[in-house]
Amino acid sequence: EPTLGDDGIYHYDWYHQSFLELEDDLEEALSAGKVLMVKFDQKGCIYCEKVALKILSEPAINRYVKEHFLVVQMDIFGSRDAIDLDGKELPENQMAARWGVVFTPSIYFITENNGAKTIPDAAAAVMPGAFMKTTFFGMLQWIKTGAYKNEPRFQKYYNDHFERLRNEVKAARSG
Repeated sequence: EPTLGDDGIYHYDWYHQSFLELEDDLEEALSAGKVLMVKFDQKGCIYCEKVALKILSEPAINRYVKEHFLVVQMDIFGSRDAIDLDGKELPENQMAARWGVVFTPSIYFITENNGAKTIPDAAAAVMPGAFMKTTFFGMLQWIKTGAYKNEPRFQKYYNDHFERLRNEVKAARSG
């Protein structure tokens, strides 16, 4: 279960304890065979709470994220300094503005070091807002398996794999 921090945001103890030097976080994720997941939350966000309490707590999703993703959590209104891939250092709230973050949660998935200068430019995909459990799980698998390279339309991938995804979520919950 996540804990509610002094900042008013839910945190899992397995989230990466980052210095927000994002190039280092990316290299750490890639060297471990993981995808870097940069997740913006905010205090009082009902959708952030839903992702923390209802989605990431789902056994199949929780296990999959811990195994395949390095999660760096940021606060859309936060003041911790973050360093983007190009070396630009800004407080979290200004980095959110630089990246055009409008919704929370907003989740960036970075699968490779492609020479991009910012996290949004490096991202294979962005999840703007909260999805339902099966959709969230589908997005994770679409990214981690590299399926986005062959089927760039997530909705097509999701529709083609819906039954399998739903059954994996159900099976993990019951057993």
